[in-house]
Amino acid sequence: MIMSAATPFGVDTIQEYLPHRRPMLMLDRVTKFDGEAIVTEIDTQPDAFYFDGHFPNNPIMPGVVIMECIGQTGALLAALRGDFDHKDHLLAFTGFEKTRFRKFVKPNETLCVYCTLVKKRRHLYKFSGRAEVNGELVMLLEFSAALTSKNDDSNRGLK
Repeated sequence: MIMSAATPFGVDTIQEYLPHRRPMLMLDRVTKFDGEAIVTEIDTQPDAFYFDGHFPNNPIMPGVVIMECIGQTGALLAALRGDFDHKDHLLAFTGFEKTRFRKFVKPNETLCVYCTLVKKRRHLYKFSGRAEVNGELVMLLEFSAALTSKNDDSNRGLK
């Protein structure tokens, strides 16, 4: 069942669907959602925790943080689609494939993330994502995720 979501919307609405909170909630707003694809934006603030100590005097957003931005965008896409009860479940990474880094991301830039759902089978998801700054490709990747319970203390791994 695909839910409708009027865009654009910001952090308050994103937090209704994702369990992440600052500083680990990376997404600032959603600019597009059509049920099959989503576009999010991340403002790279100079005081963001990931710039502190990552190449001092030449701050660069870590690649794994960009991967997390794309992953959160995919999880939000699935949650907005209504694929699962986002109050009781979450999507957790299970793998990354075909990851390519193309350009550095610096403070005071807006990272635009584009994500599509490639395949869904029961509790397993596959996504394709890309990140851009000013229309220039920063990263491409495919990733997979699995649905898991938020509230199961014994959930040490994915089932």
